[in-house]
Formats: sequence, structure tokens, C-alpha cells
Amino acid sequence: MGTKAQQTVCAKCKKTKAIVTCKGCSTDFCVDHSNEHHNELSEQLSKAENQFNQFKSEIEVQKAKPQIHELMKQIDQWEYESTKKIRQVADEVRHKLSSYINTFVSDQDIKLKQLSEKIIQYRKDNDFAEPDIQFFNEKLKD
Repeated sequence: MGTKAQQTVCAKCKKTKAIVTCKGCSTDFCVDHSNEHHNELSEQLSKAENQFNQFKSEIEVQKAKPQIHELMKQIDQWEYESTKKIRQVADEVRHKLSSYINTFVSDQDIKLKQLSEKIIQYRKDNDFAEPDIQFFNEKLKD
């Protein structure tokens, strides 16, 4: 009895005619399915090539106009919002300071008027001495 040689089978159609082994995936195919497998690989390569070209095109755009990159837009937005907040806080602080200055000046004006009236009264009455002058000088320093 003779032994049959081990036969390879096409992975697609299970036939044993003219078998070709793909070196890439180590799968056995008949001639028809080997061509079909090659066409599938060709389509996959075309898709990869298209993605590569699209990516390359996007890189060229970014090289030509780096300011349109999404991160640049985010930085611009962050800068705008930060500047807006800084202006808002600065306006609030200016308003508070203005209010404080107005109150301070008004209080000082009242104190000066009162001292002025006392000085006028002392001069009118011609009734003053060194301690009175020292008192007025001290009040002016405050």
C-alpha cells in the first residue's frame, strides 16, 4: 500500500488544485483565490495609501498655516477669556478704589472745613496760644 502525500487545501474553497501559499499570512489558496486574496490586499494598500495622503495633506496645511491648528484656536480662546476676566476684575477694583477715594476725600474735606472754621473762630476771637497751634499742626499731620 502506498501512502498519499499530505495535500494542502485552499482556505476559501477547500479544493486541492494548484495551491499557492501566501508568504504574508501563511494561508494556502488555489490560483483563483490567490488572485482574489491579492486583490483584497491591493484594496487594503489603497486604503492605507489614501489615509497616508490625507494625513500628508493635513500636515501640509498645518505647515502652511499653523495658526489654524485646533490647539492654537484653544489658546486664542483661553487668551480672550482670560483677558476678559482680567478687564472685568480691573474694572471692579477701579470702581471700589474710586468709591474709597471719594469717601476718603469727602471725609478729609469735612475735617478740613471743621479745622478751618476753628482757626477762623480762634483768629476772630483773637484767643489762641501755642497749644492751640500745636493742636492744629497735629491735626494736619493726621
